Order: sequence, then C-alpha cells, then structure tokens
Amino acid sequence: MAIRISVELSHVCPVEDITKHAFALESKGFYRVWVPDTIVSPWEAWLTAGLITQNTERIQIGLGVTNPYTRHPFVVAQMAATMQKVSGGRLTLSIGKGIGRLLEKAGIKQYETAVEECISILRGLMGGERISFKGEAFQIDALQLRTLPPDTDVPIYLAAIGPASWETALRVADGVATIWNERVVELRSRVMAEQTLPTAALVPFSLTLDDFFPQRISSLDELEQSIKRLEEAGFDEVIVGYGDLADLNAAAELII
Repeated sequence: MAIRISVELSHVCPVEDITKHAFALESKGFYRVWVPDTIVSPWEAWLTAGLITQNTERIQIGLGVTNPYTRHPFVVAQMAATMQKVSGGRLTLSIGKGIGRLLEKAGIKQYETAVEECISILRGLMGGERISFKGEAFQIDALQLRTLPPDTDVPIYLAAIGPASWETALRVADGVATIWNERVVELRSRVMAEQTLPTAALVPFSLTLDDFFPQRISSLDELEQSIKRLEEAGFDEVIVGYGDLADLNAAAELII
C-alpha cells in the first residue's frame, strides 16, 4: 500500500509497557506513532513521547492531539523544540480544540480563535523569534525561547472534524488529522478540491476490547478495507488506534 500505516499509542497501555510497545512499533515497520495528549491515559503524553524517542531510532513521533488550554503555547514550543533536537527531527505536532466536556469540568474556557493563535505563536517561537501577541485567548509580551531553534521545522497538523476546521487547516497548518468515517472522504474531496494538505485519519481497531472505542473495527479484513478506502480517497496516512499488543501485531500484517 502507498498509504503510510501509523498507530496511536494505546490510551490503555500500562505505563510499565510503554518501552515494550515502542520496540514493537519500530520493529514491525509502522511509519509513525502518535502519542495522544489525554487525561484518560495512565501516563503523561510528553514524557511518554520522550520514552518512545529514547527507545527507538527510526519511527516518526507524533504528539497529539494536544490543545492550547491545558498546555500554554510557550511551554509546548519549548518541549517541541527540545524533542525535535533529541529525536533527530522526527517530531510532528497535532493541535486541536480539545474535548469540550472535559475542558469544562476543568474550568477551562474555550476560545474559537485559540487554535489558530496557538499555531501562529508556536511557529514564531520555534523559529527563534521574540514574540509579542495580543489575541482573544493569548496575551504575550516579548517572549523568546532559551531553547535553540531545531534544525528541522516541526510540522503542525490541525485536528479537523467539521468543514470549518478543515478550511482553517488549509490556512494555518501543515496537515490535517481527522477520524475515519464515510463522510470524511467526501469532506476531504470537497474542501481540498483546489489545495491539498497531508491528511491522516484515525481508525479505531481492537479484536477483543469491546469498550475500547464506541465504533471500533473488530476484524483485520474490515481494517484492511478501511485502509484501502482511505488510500483510494487520497489520504496520506492511516492511524490505527489499537487496544493492546495483540491488536498491534495483527495490524502489522497489513504493512508491506
């Protein structure tokens, strides 16, 4: 298959098994591992991404989807610039609005412009600029990273579900991260009729974990058909959201 097959690190992976999963991911030839920044995992995303980086040499590292509320852009920029250097240029970021109900429980107010503002700030900071910024979500007065800019730019994907977020991605992002369903194929075709960006779609997959995702794929044949459908529709990357090592080993059978 021409489409790249990546995975999202299982959000139920025990913290003591992270290095074991990292070894399996690289040895089986997956293109990238995306580390989800979520409070429902038994580990912290950036530390986990660092462990994977330390225990691999080739696999690309994705951090996200992360949001601009629980992690200030200045902090994200410093972490990303550091990891890009340590990993040898393997990092990609994915930024999104976050899960509204969880942010509300944490008392965090969402701003419609926060994601765009965050991406603009990140680009400047990671490029070595001194940033002053006045927006709806962020007010920054002459901040500059002490961390040196990485030799390789960090690509920034935008997590997109509806048409508006896809159109925003075309303006401000280097790629799109989305979730697989039948409608997303038509949406990508319509929004990207004249301009395209690399697009990656998450496909939840587990052979045995019934409560892993509400609409998971539960057979290897069905996963293969979904990947082929994405490839035919012009998607660049499929992100297999797997449950455990058995699921990971099964998905690896589709890597040619």
